[in-house]
Amino acid sequence: MRFIFRFLPIVMGLLALPSSSVALDSHPAMRWGAGGHRIIARVAALQLTDETRREVRRILNGRSLAEVSAWADGILKDRPATAPWHYVNIPIWQATYRAEHCPRQACVIAALEAQEAILADRSRSGTEREEALKWVVHLVGDLHMPLHVGDRGDRGGNDVKLEFAGRTTNLHSLWDSGLLNATGRNEEWFVSSFRDQLRKRGDLKVMSSGSVTDWAMESHAAARDVAYGFLPQSLVVGDDYLGIARPVIEDRLLRASVRLAAVLERTLAGN
Repeated sequence: MRFIFRFLPIVMGLLALPSSSVALDSHPAMRWGAGGHRIIARVAALQLTDETRREVRRILNGRSLAEVSAWADGILKDRPATAPWHYVNIPIWQATYRAEHCPRQACVIAALEAQEAILADRSRSGTEREEALKWVVHLVGDLHMPLHVGDRGDRGGNDVKLEFAGRTTNLHSLWDSGLLNATGRNEEWFVSSFRDQLRKRGDLKVMSSGSVTDWAMESHAAARDVAYGFLPQSLVVGDDYLGIARPVIEDRLLRASVRLAAVLERTLAGN
């Protein structure tokens, strides 16, 4: 199975997590759409040089990366045309990204590349670069959520109804929020844990390499091999599925933070 070679080291290598007895809260404290984005932003900020950190503060008028990390979700009601920027539907049975997956250049891959270019352009206005920075922070996070990339004709798992912790949800929501909730860990725990991992790992340069498309295809593989690949036919998700999925999600969050820091260094250093 592809999973064994691609993801088993991740599952075995990360910290053991508590059992799935932690139930979903009706108002989740930890979501990829909010808490997950804050975690990525905060851990990325830890990796920035002083020069780049100051430039981030200047562009954001004193705000932090974490404070603006969910901005792109908050504008969807007023700017619905940006909705496709948050994902790209690459069928899990296809092995490569194609232009047809990003109609009219409206997908997370094209949007991230375009906003990074705006952010790096010193001739742009302060307002344009501020918005571009907010987009970059958010889209790097979205790109690393497996079901924002991999799709099985079900809107990235939104149409896959399942049972988790005694409640009905869907596969997309499970990966967006349910699995983080089930860890029983808060934002501070994740930031501290990732900070410790960053100090010990020697592969950060390798981790930050590659293109936006390369990073997206990692998420695609996780969607194919794990999110869909290990989904029980009963659609009742239990400990076995959670034990495999959680460390993969942790790995995606960590990689997103490392890559966000790398993007910001190459676009903002030397201002």
